Amino acid sequence: MKNFILSLVCTAGILFCAAQEVPFKLIAYDKTNRNPIPAAQVKLQNLNSLREYTLLTNDAGQADFMLETGARYRLEVSKNSSGSSIGYLSYTYMLSENEVVAKKTFEAELEKVKHTESGLLPAMYFDYGKAELSVENLASLDNALKMLQSFATLQIEVGVYADCREEKGMTAKRALAISSYLSSKGGTKRITVKEYGNVRALNQCDCSNQFVVCSDEKYLENRRAEFKVIAF
Repeated sequence: MKNFILSLVCTAGILFCAAQEVPFKLIAYDKTNRNPIPAAQVKLQNLNSLREYTLLTNDAGQADFMLETGARYRLEVSKNSSGSSIGYLSYTYMLSENEVVAKKTFEAELEKVKHTESGLLPAMYFDYGKAELSVENLASLDNALKMLQSFATLQIEVGVYADCREEKGMTAKRALAISSYLSSKGGTKRITVKEYGNVRALNQCDCSNQFVVCSDEKYLENRRAEFKVIAF
């Protein structure tokens, strides 16, 4: 039972509900050296109400929020490093209801990357119930292979997802299509393809609430393959 979602307050014999709020603390770190990252933008979106909270981390890399309970949140942390050749990849995570109320400091680790590479890492998307690679997907994979040719120590992970309505084996089919194409191009040991299933929806379209109606565009956001630099 989803308790603790609302606090019940009685006034003059009339019952009304007010959402509880709890403190949530985040610290952004550089993954390589564990130094805190100041002035990083932290954005949280309540996937029930779609309310957004945005803050910049302080000099200690910290941002403090008061969040409503009883909801999952989409968390995004990014650092704008204009004027420098080195930037950070954005960090995205889905906070569960339990993580929101856990009263533990959440640690977000951002990875450094050169600007010339970050532009070559857009996510790939798939049609519903299909694993075929589109022309755009093939171009993204070709760009990843070019990156590996340019940087001898670079390693990339491709994380493959499905939307919540698709069959369990869909991510395996998409991962196989990606791996097969990479192998046809000569193969590489520095690209890892991982299946994540239909978890970590990037929006409220996770089939957890029958009253949430989602557009095809929203479901498409979750039928994705994400590129991640794991070593540079």
